[in-house]
Amino acid sequence: IGRQSFGLVTPAIAVLVLLYVLLSLSTGAIEKFSVTALVEGEGVPLAQANAGLTAFLFASAIGVLAGGVLADRTRRHGLVAAGAFAMAGLLIAAVASFRMPPVLLVACLGAAGFLTGVIAPSRDMLVRAAAPPGAEGRIFGIVSTGFNIGGAIGPILFGWLLDRGRFGAVFWASVGFMALTVCLVLWQEHRARGRRAAMPVAAVHGSAAPP
Repeated sequence: IGRQSFGLVTPAIAVLVLLYVLLSLSTGAIEKFSVTALVEGEGVPLAQANAGLTAFLFASAIGVLAGGVLADRTRRHGLVAAGAFAMAGLLIAAVASFRMPPVLLVACLGAAGFLTGVIAPSRDMLVRAAAPPGAEGRIFGIVSTGFNIGGAIGPILFGWLLDRGRFGAVFWASVGFMALTVCLVLWQEHRARGRRAAMPVAAVHGSAAPP
């Protein structure tokens, strides 16, 4: 079983593992370290920082529901994921750049959480599209290890930043990982579009070939 699963790790699947690592790093920075960064770095009261994190987490759950509806209405799941994550990155960059009043801070983090939730169904559809028939479960298992890898790396990186007083860098690191995620998804979408465009041509040549 292990050898069979290892044989399923194609370059496309490896890219998806990396995608899950980046997703884990970008959202983990907000979910686990944003309160400390806001309180220690920007002097935000603890109650307000916790309210922002609560808004992020609660809105993320709502975003997953909205993203499921959106995923049913489109086949361009890569563009949906890239667009939502790009907007989330801009909101987190705004939080890192400006000292916001409490209401605006909570609103920005809530909107960012909603957008990170929206991409979840489209992200899973990308995995499903890349999985060979009959191997969807194993592929999801392989790709999901990206969350574990990101979960192991993130605390070391973000804790190191906090120890050195680089509180704002926690948010900027999240933005950077989001930007890398957007680039990776757009690149994968471009490759998928090229494969779809080549399929009719290959079919024509195949039907014209002599027996």
